[in-house]
Amino acid sequence: MIYYFTALVISYSMDPGSVTKSFVWYDREWHCQEALDDGLADPLYTQLYELYDDLEMRCVVSDEVSFVLKPRLREESDG
Repeated sequence: MIYYFTALVISYSMDPGSVTKSFVWYDREWHCQEALDDGLADPLYTQLYELYDDLEMRCVVSDEVSFVLKPRLREESDG
């Protein structure tokens, strides 16, 4: 199994035509999704939502491999 670095991306507009983005990186996609599901960023999201337009928060999987899980060969038995 191959895992990819995943970013929790928070993007919003402070001025028309400009987009501000913040990233929190995880080495597994499910870690990012867990952060969203547990509401860890909710207070920040709520404040930014009240202040700025076009707020979006999501997990984005990168093309960069973070970990490769390789199966191990079984030892031969004398059976």
